[in-house]
This record gives sequence, C-alpha cells and structure tokens, in this order.
Amino acid sequence: MEMLKYVISNNNYSWWIKLYFAIIFALVLFVAVNLAVGIYNKWESTPVIIGISSKMTPIDQIPFPTITVCNMNQAKKSKVGHLTPGSVRYAMLQKTCYKESNYSQYMDNQHRNETFSNFILDVSEKCADLIVSCVFHQQRIPCTDIFRETFVDEGLCCIFNVLHPYYLYKFKSPYIRDFTSSDRFADIAVDWDPISGYPQRLPSSYYPRPGVGVGTSMGLQIVLDGHVDDYFCSSTNGQGFKILLYNPIDQPRMKESGLPVMIGHQTSFRIIARNVEAIPSIRNIQRTKRQCIFSDEQELLFYRYYTRRNCEAECDSMFFLRLCNCIPYYLPLIYPNASVCDVFHFECLNRAESQIFDLQSSQCKELCLTSCHDLIFFPDAFSTPFTQKDVKAQTNYLTNFSSEYIRKNLAVVNFFHTDNYFRSSVRTSYTGPTEYMASTGGIMSLMIGFSVIFLAEIIYIILFVSTLLLILIF
Repeated sequence: MEMLKYVISNNNYSWWIKLYFAIIFALVLFVAVNLAVGIYNKWESTPVIIGISSKMTPIDQIPFPTITVCNMNQAKKSKVGHLTPGSVRYAMLQKTCYKESNYSQYMDNQHRNETFSNFILDVSEKCADLIVSCVFHQQRIPCTDIFRETFVDEGLCCIFNVLHPYYLYKFKSPYIRDFTSSDRFADIAVDWDPISGYPQRLPSSYYPRPGVGVGTSMGLQIVLDGHVDDYFCSSTNGQGFKILLYNPIDQPRMKESGLPVMIGHQTSFRIIARNVEAIPSIRNIQRTKRQCIFSDEQELLFYRYYTRRNCEAECDSMFFLRLCNCIPYYLPLIYPNASVCDVFHFECLNRAESQIFDLQSSQCKELCLTSCHDLIFFPDAFSTPFTQKDVKAQTNYLTNFSSEYIRKNLAVVNFFHTDNYFRSSVRTSYTGPTEYMASTGGIMSLMIGFSVIFLAEIIYIILFVSTLLLILIF
C-alpha cells in the first residue's frame, strides 16, 4: 500500500507505471472484498455448527431412558367378547380396534354413561398383568412400584422413569393417572431437564433414576406376559408388544416410533445416548437461523418444558380441537375446560385422522424447532428365540410356568448401557465478531496491506480533497 502511494504521488514515474500499479491495486482490492463478502455470507447462512464436546459425560449424570411398554392387544376378550352391535360400548370397541363403523347414530350427547378413556381403562390389560417381573440394577422390584399406567396413541400402556406430573405439566388433568407411590416405594420424585440436569441436592433414592453401570446386570430386565388366549384385536397384524425409549420430559409417539418385541423371544436394547448442548452465545442468533429453541424461549400451553415432540403434540391437540371441538384422550389437554373426545365425536375424529393435518397445523409444526438442549436415546435392538429347554433370566419367575406357556405368552426384555461415558454434541457459533474481523483483516492485510491506520488515512484524504474542492468552488 505504501509502495502504491509512493509510485502514484512521485512525478519521476511515467504515467503507464502509475496506471499499472493502479490496475493491480484495483484487481487485488476486488479479490479481497469478494473473499471478505464470502466469509460474511457463510457466517450468515451457517451461523451455527455442531461439534463434539471435549468433555466426556458419565451416564450417572443423565436419566436412564423413560420406557413405555404397550401390549399390541387393544382389548381383552374376557372384557369385550359379550358386547353386542348397536351398543355404545361396542362402538367404543370398534374405535379401539381401528375398525370401520358408522358412528352417526351416536352423535347426540345422550351417550354419556361412560367416557371413552374409562372404557379403554376397563378393557385394556393392566400393568400388573402385563409386566410380571422387574429387575433393576440387580434388585428385584415390584413392577407396580416403578411402572405406571399412561394413555398414549395406542391405548393404555405402562411407563417407567418418567418425570412426575407435578414437574412435567402446568396443571392437573383428570385424564392423567397420578404417579402416587406405594408405601414400600421409597423413591422420591425430583426435577430434571436437559439444561440444568438434576438438582444439586438429591435424596438417596429418587426418580427419574440415573444410569449406574454397563451391561445387562446393571440395567433393567422385565418379563412381559401377552396373555395370548385373551387377545381380541391387535394394533398390528400380529401378537407381541411395542416399546419406546425417550427422555423423561418428552411426549411418546408409540404408533410412529414404537419398536416391536416378539413373544417367545428375549430382546435386548443396547442404549446409545446422545446429548445435545448449546453455548449461551448463540442466543443472540435468530432462532430461524440457528434452527433450535432454548426451553425458556417458548412457552407451551400444557407442558412445563419445551421439546419439539411436546410442541408438535400441542399442535395436534389444537388441530382436533379446531375440527372436532374436542381433544383425543392421549393428547395434551391444552385448555383445562376443553372436552375430551367421546363416542359422539368419533365420526368427526375419523375424518380428522384421515386428513392428518391442515394448513394451520402445518404452520404450527413449522414453528416447533428442535430443542437447543436435548437428550436422545438410540436403542440398538437384537432378539433371540427362547430355547426348547429351560429359559434363563435374572429372576426365578419363569420357573413357575411350563416351557410351552413361556414360548407362547412371555417375552424377556433387557435394557442396558454399553459405555460408562459418551461425548455430547455442542451447538456453537460458526464465527463470532472477533473471528470475523480476524479473518477479514487477514485477507485485506495480505492482499492490500490494509490496516486500521490505513482506514484513518483514507478518511483524512477524503476530507482533505473535499476541503480543497470546496475552496476551489467558492
């Protein structure tokens, strides 16, 4: 840059030498500005990148996965075999079994003797009958102490290690079955979220329970009884169970994401945890550009904690409320005074379910960006059929049954971590103002010797020339 100023201002050089250096300077300046603009455009288009954390996260600092278990059998034959066509309970049974039926005769409000949710609760298999043996961290525990009944999109299911409703929901709903502990169940409910984690002060025994160690012996083993002889209708074309693993503050989607477990098999789920974090500085970036939302940035109507699944579940509730003036029993009751869909809503529900979503629902879900902080579990499942001889498990419960009954009705399921530590993913800024200035300054300095002092000189020259022109004019 100094050479250029010297050549142009020195009268000893001919005009073509001055022109040569001026052209070179213009070309170099053009290249430098283009490179600087390219860096800025990349900063704008990719403001956030996902990297790998330099620190390892121990599994005892995160909850063991929340596990939802469902029997594919939607109704027990012993409970519904006597129902006759034309009755309200028979209409509810048709809806429970996903069968086509004409519900127009039930569209008046006279059929209020029994709610649909109570019907499902009555005809479905209870957790005490479905999950017959539980061993957690090498300790045999009554299954009714750690599994609770919950409504999901496939009916009544059993849930393990979920956040207590007091911490999970904003208000109490009559369609949420409370997680009241029995006298022998000593675990105390505590709060947890992906940003803050567990509270600093914890009781000796609490839930959501954290991971403790690796291998099947340090995980959870359950024995499921399908009661095949009492099958009436299945959510699929076969017999068995569905299982879903997720974090304790999420809304389960069993129909879309449930994994099958076959009767007469031992199925093992190796748990692969993935924790996603975000540095606080990316809050300054627009959420549409960083493509994630911090939990305190968006309030939900029903859930205390924001997650993408919770947000989309509330969008689904709004969709059904808008079309049918009611909310299905398995979706969040976003307004305390909203109606839960019953038999006289079935005709509308069928139309709404076939439509799936409308423009408003699509726009609502577009705003449900992923959480900036999230905990995801990827189950790696493998299954083996029971042997023809003795079936082995961590419990002696199987010794009470014959090999034929075990192979026809039971399934053994293991859930366990394979590693004591894992690395988190971190959302961070692609580049900050300091890094951008350093990159741009490096390019400009390399190309044209640009510096802040040179910028001051340019301003001085502009002012000086402007002053001379004004003097000449006036």
